[in-house]
Amino acid sequence: MTMSRAEKSLLRHDKSVHVSRLALLKYVEVRRLIGGQVLGQISDAALSVILTTQLLLARSEGPTNTRLMHMVVAAAIPLLIAGPVAGWLADHFSRRTILVSGQFLRVALSATLIFVLIADWSGTAAVLWALGLCTNRVLYNARIASVRHVVRDHELVAANSLSLMLSSVSGVVGASMAILASRYLGSTAMILVIVGHSVAVLMWCRIRTPLGGGAEHVEVTWAEVVKQFRHAKTRYSIVATSSHRLIFGGLLAATALRVDSLATGTTIAFGSVVACNGLGSFLGTLSAEWVNEHLHRKPLTVLTFAATATSTGLSCALDDRFSYLTNVLLVAFFFQNLRLCTDATIQSNARRGAGGRTFAAYDLSYNIAFLAGIVTTLAFETNVGAITLMVVATFAASLGTAGLFVMRRADSDQDETINESDPRPEPSPFGNTTQAERVFP
Repeated sequence: MTMSRAEKSLLRHDKSVHVSRLALLKYVEVRRLIGGQVLGQISDAALSVILTTQLLLARSEGPTNTRLMHMVVAAAIPLLIAGPVAGWLADHFSRRTILVSGQFLRVALSATLIFVLIADWSGTAAVLWALGLCTNRVLYNARIASVRHVVRDHELVAANSLSLMLSSVSGVVGASMAILASRYLGSTAMILVIVGHSVAVLMWCRIRTPLGGGAEHVEVTWAEVVKQFRHAKTRYSIVATSSHRLIFGGLLAATALRVDSLATGTTIAFGSVVACNGLGSFLGTLSAEWVNEHLHRKPLTVLTFAATATSTGLSCALDDRFSYLTNVLLVAFFFQNLRLCTDATIQSNARRGAGGRTFAAYDLSYNIAFLAGIVTTLAFETNVGAITLMVVATFAASLGTAGLFVMRRADSDQDETINESDPRPEPSPFGNTTQAERVFP
């Protein structure tokens, strides 16, 4: 292979339209969808802090492996209960109706929690919290399936990046507000949560663009949905994202346990690993737009696994806290770039009438893989040690590099380099209009 051929396979040389995250906010429907998301997530973050403070804070102490198991259980409840049905709901009911109704349910749950917390019914509060988390999972899937109806395919990565970036900011803002409000208002700080969710309802009620589902739904059987997963790009995206997430889950747990053994306090170890994971994910969210515009998806995937193997192997060789934490940051950064690009691939290639179920299966697969990686590490760490498990993760990432290099990503060679579209994707509401023809508010 010549140098020019290798460069052509790795880099994009087509004159693709540059899409800025801020430019997307000029469009009124994007602002309404994102605005409702931000207000809802600020309220959710505030709710989580209030409930954590009143229900779980006194029970949060414990070794690192116990904290990791608590994290797995907390993530698994909404994922396993609401995850399987979220896609079906997004395909069979109006997504706009799901978003608005879900926000109304959030308002009702928050109002009920005020009285439950005042009455000190901790068991009831925990059940309502779990119901709220399941509602969030359904709303997340409906919102993600709706994104492609307010932007075009080449804008999906920028839109997803904007959404995740604002999610991080919303979490910080909501948590900060909750800490201050809880100090002065106590349980009645839930009133702020109700106000936030209520304004989010108004934002989503104003969306006029059809978001799919319901009356716009095209009936697609489960057999046809399964057939969608045989499409090369869909299959490649799910395999790549889930396998990397499995490796990262095991790596994250092994790193937390190893840093715990090197540090003097478990809180420092666990908190540092979680912080590095969050920082790496945020940085990956910022860079994903540029990465998508300059790299083809398959080379990006292969480079992600190769970089993960190299970084993890180097951290094992150095065997110190700084190298381990840096590795977590880097691997989280690599994954977030990969995840945002594969999100866009799944969204743009979803067959009409199956977008919700296709994305739900993809989302469920890589999240379950992440939790499975953590549980596997916790099960074997006592017998083989954290460093051995990190070496295994390095070897697995190396195998993933080779396997995904060989695995076909497109149904034809031409399809690999020309476009990112499925033969029968859901149509864009903007048709074949150019960027200049988009309607501003």
